[in-house]
Amino acid sequence: MAVRREPTMVNVVGSIEQAIARRAPHPEAGAPASRVLRNFVVAVRASAPPITNLDLLPDGTTSLVFRLLDADRADIVVLGPKTRAVYKRVPRFLLAVQVVFRPGGAYPFFGVPMDELADRIVPARDLWGRRADALLEQLVAVGAGVTRDPARARLEAIERALEGRMLGPDVFEPASAAVARAALRKLSLGGITVEETASALHVSPRNLRRAFVATVGVSPKQYARIARFQRVVSNAQVARGSWSEIALASGYCDQPHLVREFRELAGLSPVAFMKRRSTGEISGSGGGRG
Repeated sequence: MAVRREPTMVNVVGSIEQAIARRAPHPEAGAPASRVLRNFVVAVRASAPPITNLDLLPDGTTSLVFRLLDADRADIVVLGPKTRAVYKRVPRFLLAVQVVFRPGGAYPFFGVPMDELADRIVPARDLWGRRADALLEQLVAVGAGVTRDPARARLEAIERALEGRMLGPDVFEPASAAVARAALRKLSLGGITVEETASALHVSPRNLRRAFVATVGVSPKQYARIARFQRVVSNAQVARGSWSEIALASGYCDQPHLVREFRELAGLSPVAFMKRRSTGEISGSGGGRG
């Protein structure tokens, strides 16, 4: 079956690990069934219409997305880590299946430094070649004769492909990736500078940056800003305090500091962003691009 590929992006989650399941609008989500993948993947989900407006927030994650547009048209793309929010309307589709890698977890599966994918939508074929073509054909064919949930069957097929990639002989990851992931855990918690993180891990700030950019896709300082931004989004959804209180609880010096960085990352003020969410102008925290 001939398949036309369109480099698009569908239903991408924008959250810190703890908030992924809570914020997704229409997902069937959870940890991967494969034990091999659980250290690398934070969520897998299948989504179907109606989803019209979604937002892509910077969160340090990378996603693999399969979208079925109609009976014989589909695509598979890799969504690199984001440094700025993107708001999109979702074009018509039948089903989207998504694998969200933990920050720093995607490197072994795609074979390129992750900064090469930052803020990009890359067809899986550019990274996997004919293996991506074979997987796409398989995913489109699922449905006829499948007695159980076709969405679940497709998710399982993607997991098998990723597991095979992970266990393949050509998988490579530099030793410095372990340092980058250790730094990521420290920076996610806040309250520590990049220089202090490098010192705690017994590496120079320059070497930490090099390892972090290759493994996570953004610099340590960018990631620290993104993690702090995500804390604001989480806290603002549950807190009843003032923005000054939310700023301090999230790791900002004061409210103006919060507003300035929030605008840079989200493209909106905190008040405008939360208003759009509460009024339904933006639905959920995934993303769509077509």
